[in-house]
Amino acid sequence: MIQMGGAPRVRHAVIAIAIAAVLALITILRPLDITLWSLQSKLFSHEPSGEIVLVGEFNHTLDGSVESTNSLLLSALRKLEKSDVDQVVIDTPLRASGSAELDQSLRNAIDGLGDRVVIAAPVVDAANMAEIREANAPLFDGAAPVASSDFLTDFLGFVWNVGDSVEVEGRTYPAVWSVLSGSPTSVDVLHPDFTIDRESIPQIDISELAQGEARLIESFAGKKVLIGTLGGDDRRVRIPDNSEVFAGSAELHAIAAETALRMAGSGYTSIATLPFFGCLLLLLVLGRIPGRVRRAGYAIWFSMFVIGFVASAEMGLRVMLSEPLVLAFAFGIQRVIAHWRRRHLYTDPRSGLSNFVALQRDLEARDSLTDEVIVVTKIARLEAIFATVRGGEQGEYLRQIAGRLTLGEERSTIYHDGGKYLAMVLLKSDYPDLQGHLEGLRAVASQAVVIGDRTIDVAITVGVDQSSTGRPSNRISSAIAAADQAREAYRPVFVISDFETDSETWDYSLQSRLEAALSENRISIKLQPKVEMQSGLFVGAEALARWTDRERGEIPPNQFILQCERAGRLDDLTKRVMNRSFAASRELEQAGLPARISVNVSAIQFVDSRIVEWVEEAMVMTSVNPANVMIEITETARIDNARRARDVMERIKKLGVEFSIDDFGVGSGNLDALYNLPFDELKIDRMFTNTVAHGREARLITSSLMKLSRDLGLRSVAEGIDNLATFEMLRDMGGDLAQGYCIARPQTLPLLKETLRLQAQGGIARRT
Repeated sequence: MIQMGGAPRVRHAVIAIAIAAVLALITILRPLDITLWSLQSKLFSHEPSGEIVLVGEFNHTLDGSVESTNSLLLSALRKLEKSDVDQVVIDTPLRASGSAELDQSLRNAIDGLGDRVVIAAPVVDAANMAEIREANAPLFDGAAPVASSDFLTDFLGFVWNVGDSVEVEGRTYPAVWSVLSGSPTSVDVLHPDFTIDRESIPQIDISELAQGEARLIESFAGKKVLIGTLGGDDRRVRIPDNSEVFAGSAELHAIAAETALRMAGSGYTSIATLPFFGCLLLLLVLGRIPGRVRRAGYAIWFSMFVIGFVASAEMGLRVMLSEPLVLAFAFGIQRVIAHWRRRHLYTDPRSGLSNFVALQRDLEARDSLTDEVIVVTKIARLEAIFATVRGGEQGEYLRQIAGRLTLGEERSTIYHDGGKYLAMVLLKSDYPDLQGHLEGLRAVASQAVVIGDRTIDVAITVGVDQSSTGRPSNRISSAIAAADQAREAYRPVFVISDFETDSETWDYSLQSRLEAALSENRISIKLQPKVEMQSGLFVGAEALARWTDRERGEIPPNQFILQCERAGRLDDLTKRVMNRSFAASRELEQAGLPARISVNVSAIQFVDSRIVEWVEEAMVMTSVNPANVMIEITETARIDNARRARDVMERIKKLGVEFSIDDFGVGSGNLDALYNLPFDELKIDRMFTNTVAHGREARLITSSLMKLSRDLGLRSVAEGIDNLATFEMLRDMGGDLAQGYCIARPQTLPLLKETLRLQAQGGIARRT
């Protein structure tokens, strides 16, 4: 089934294929192929084998005497006979001179070479053949087997292919190149490889050979010698690597023979190339492929032209690429026109971003929306801001915010409704902790925007619709309503799911239910293991508060912790979690297992010394080893008095407890806190660690934070690792500790003990 929006692409592909096919049938693109082949001949330079030697014979139009020519040829053949030459091909007319004795001696010399000599001659008289030379004199008929030196030139004087033989009146004449090469290839038509350096083919003037000394004669042993015209106007053809250079028949066949010797010279017409590229294009436009994947496919598809162009030049293949190139051009032009037409309908003119009409179109084009999450961001006080900036600056303001929202999802589309709402679509399966991801993303996006010499504040709230049912238009409206319902101060990210469509009563009763849970001590903890990256060993865990309501099941921590703060019960919750966490550490230590436990404490609880008393009381009550306790301070940006917070932390550190700065890298964990407070550990926020495999910026930031941690003498912890590839990349960066769903999910104390026992017994891998 073709997705909506895919039909135009399919239509454009079919039209482009039809255009290319018609042009292939009428061969109108052959000049383009010739141009491409000529360019290929300049890409590489291949050395000849050295097995073929050209002997130049200047014809009688140059030296004025057939007798002297025959005399030189006679002397050369006698020298070659003595040299144990492998084969001699005479590609020059054998004419009668004024001396019958000389001519007979030449005939005898040819006979003396026996089956090692072949006489080359054009055997086909055709109007479109290159100029036909005069026939051999009757005396030389039958002196040796005859090979065809025929070839066809195109309208520009180039030779792009030569046959391996010519059949005339039932008799087959092998081509000169085939005789020289011994026909190592199985091709019927060979395409000369003009990347072979013709100037490197061994050449010698026939007069030098005729007068050659013994050492020169010995060098011809085992060689194949082609005697032909190397100069003059006789049957000249253009050489593609330089259109101003001409070569004779002998040089052309020598290049063809060298092509065969390097097992090259095959050819592929548009009958092969056009269906190949056409079918690949149809696969790209027919399948249910995400836009970013399809665009990558287009890039790979087009790069195959370049690869084919270069590879065929290197391999000495003659490939027709003009029709596939026209196919790509025709398809690209149609897509550009289509995008230009749609831009006015689906693009917001102020921001240049896709609008909400495009958002609805893209959602309707999907077969299912069960995994899709619609996120709408509301920019506060936008009208007041736009009243003070120019039109162009308004668009820049919106685009900078939109760019921040794509952090970790660089290929995501950001939609703008023309007013104060921005939207994007995420996948639930990509974000096990969607709420945490969006809170971190909001912290990044809420940083001030700099336009020119002005700094403009940003305040946003986030609404999320993660219901699995409903029409796209209804779900967009639901996400907008959630963004309106969110509040900057206490609930900046508001999530609507399936059960929340009728959950106002539940929201209002949440506080009373939480009060009862605290009073009845029904707040528990789960422990998420931490692993040492380089050894792969579990070395501790982070304690996470958990509340399971009798009616609604497990409630996300970000909901009930916020309610505790609003109800003034955050201190009570912190003490309960701390006591349970210290007790768990003590139990693990008694079992001889890694017992280092981290406890989350809000930064606002460091305003006075009460936190010191809670830690001391919990340590006395549980008899925990303080070396096994780590306090992770969350939301450090909420510390109003850094000096007082430092004093409180120093008092706790004297008890033997260490500190970690949580969610470092986003708004709640910043350099100011790291500079002013005595931390021992730095936890890099999941926004960066979980996207290092997909974004260059995330890799650079994460690597820099790890280096910062090492330089400051701190341990680094990468949190939110959800896949093995990310873990391995972070390990290679030199990270110390890691945690995330890829390593282990939060678990009860008995299950953690069992896991650690298995590790101690060697029952689980030492490397993650």
